[in-house]
Amino acid sequence: MNHIDQFDQEHADALRGIWFLGDVHGAFKHIAQALLAAKEKPRWLVFLGDIDIDHISFREVLAPVKRHFTDTKVAFIHGNHDADTYEHWEMLHDCGDAVALHGQVTDLDGVRVAGLGGNFMGRVWGPPAQASFENKKKAMHRGPYQWRDGQKPNPSLHAAIYPDDVAALSKLRADILVTHEAPGCHPYGFDALDELARSMRVARSFHGHHHDDLSAQYMLGREQRGFDARAVAYCGIKNGLGEVIRAGDAGW
Repeated sequence: MNHIDQFDQEHADALRGIWFLGDVHGAFKHIAQALLAAKEKPRWLVFLGDIDIDHISFREVLAPVKRHFTDTKVAFIHGNHDADTYEHWEMLHDCGDAVALHGQVTDLDGVRVAGLGGNFMGRVWGPPAQASFENKKKAMHRGPYQWRDGQKPNPSLHAAIYPDDVAALSKLRADILVTHEAPGCHPYGFDALDELARSMRVARSFHGHHHDDLSAQYMLGREQRGFDARAVAYCGIKNGLGEVIRAGDAGW
């Protein structure tokens, strides 16, 4: 038995209780429908980024979940569209007791889940190329003459992936890695995320961002890759075993 199958066997109940949610872009009705239809309600909802709200706080969005599904908790990472504007960033992070997973490992009912939000931006870092900025602070605070007439740095810099974040995570251990950006098995993915997953010794990873689900293709290289990579499509839902709770929608 390989380490992935052993992980699934040892944590099966907990993994079925964790739902990973693909990009929602402000649409939440399908989540309510899935919760109502589920015989066994999930213990965790984990958003994989691009929640994409700018006029209402995430805390307010989640209020019906807290009211009607009191045993279900929420965790999330940010996506690129969660930093389209400063309002997007602020509304997402006005999140009440939802857990922001980015840059840390969090225990979700005995399953260690690591989070890396955002996307690779060429002007910041596009592996394997050399990074222009090691971290967000250096990207957003470049001296007193960088931002004139009271301007702010481009909000998209909040969502860039920085080398310091990846390096810090690589020193930790986790069971599952959630990213918005795709690993190298996706046609537009990045090998740097495969390297991160292997460094953390994860059994499985989940990603969103591209709105498609190429998980069947990913399976062909699972043993060589060393971990089980899964995609979750636009408005799709999978549990921690990679089983489909709701197939994604086409387009958006």
